[in-house]
Amino acid sequence: MMMTKKLFFLLLVGMFFSTISAQAQWRNKYKCHNFYGNGVTEYIISKSAKNNSKVAEYWYYTSRNAKRIKLVVLSTKEVISGMEGTTIVKVRFPNGKTIYTLEFVPGGLYCLAPNGKKQAYTYIPN
Repeated sequence: MMMTKKLFFLLLVGMFFSTISAQAQWRNKYKCHNFYGNGVTEYIISKSAKNNSKVAEYWYYTSRNAKRIKLVVLSTKEVISGMEGTTIVKVRFPNGKTIYTLEFVPGGLYCLAPNGKKQAYTYIPN
């Protein structure tokens, strides 16, 4: 009987820690279709293993080129306005100098290019 109690306790502890680790990470996917009028869909994936936007990774790919490119994060800032927050991330492509601003808002994100263009991406549920 003692062995059954130990096994039950270890099972509960294991379930508890697996639940915590599952909640401690996130992955979101966004898409923007036909922004340049060429039929291409662009995707951005944001993910973090630590549930913290300051250590998140951002990946970019398109419907024409499925190879995912990890964006270089230059800075991350959280802005709270009322009940909602916005995460603002400055990124660039590897070996690139152009800096883009990603503004994560409820339901999507905006990508602001240095030339002033504002590209809207919508959230894709997993």
